[in-house]
Amino acid sequence: MPAMLKTPSTDRYRVLRRQLSEDGRAIEVHWADGHRSTYPFKFLRGYCPCADCQGHARKALNWQSPEDVELVGVRMIGNYGISPQWSDGHNTGIFSDNHLRRICPCADCINWTGDTESISPLPE
Repeated sequence: MPAMLKTPSTDRYRVLRRQLSEDGRAIEVHWADGHRSTYPFKFLRGYCPCADCQGHARKALNWQSPEDVELVGVRMIGNYGISPQWSDGHNTGIFSDNHLRRICPCADCINWTGDTESISPLPE
């Protein structure tokens, strides 16, 4: 019998709520499948998905973050995702809900084999 592969479910990628973390340094996303992801601002800036930060033919997300950059706002992109606005004027990265879930930094998501995306390690 062939091995069963985990397949993405609609609930895995459906956002119920987005909110600022209690410490004010991250965005928390609550998913319809019961999972909660926490994305520190530094993580979001470092893994910005725009072509300027990642290039046009990326195979893995690469860390690209200037020092001392702060989040100054977040635009909602319809029911699609978010676009962080940074103190250095950078505002072209759009994190779709699907992309956010694929790059969730928690151990459960990193180990989930059904839909992972290569992420280079965070710098020390």
